[in-house]
Amino acid sequence: MAITYSQQKQAEWNAFKANGGSITFEIDGTDISDDASFEKLPSLQSLLKTGFEIPPTPLIETAELQSLIQVHGSEWDYILCRIYLAGGRVIYLQLPNGQYEATCTVP
Repeated sequence: MAITYSQQKQAEWNAFKANGGSITFEIDGTDISDDASFEKLPSLQSLLKTGFEIPPTPLIETAELQSLIQVHGSEWDYILCRIYLAGGRVIYLQLPNGQYEATCTVP
């Protein structure tokens, strides 16, 4: 994934990091999982167009995994790590164009 930031989106991201709240990104299914196989899971089929969450492993709280994400993770992995470590959530919604709206919320 390559998140393209406009100046407005960069300012929105900076404000989100500093203050929490909500921000929305449009991402590809391969950002959620390498092969977008989650789309075929029976438990998610009915939720793709209504919204779903795939929370990270509890191991995200370990320093080792955080370091690995910093060094080897994608930009989206980094964003997810920041959001969940701040007590936030990410809700995905499949868009008509096949992409996903990822609404990130941090209290």
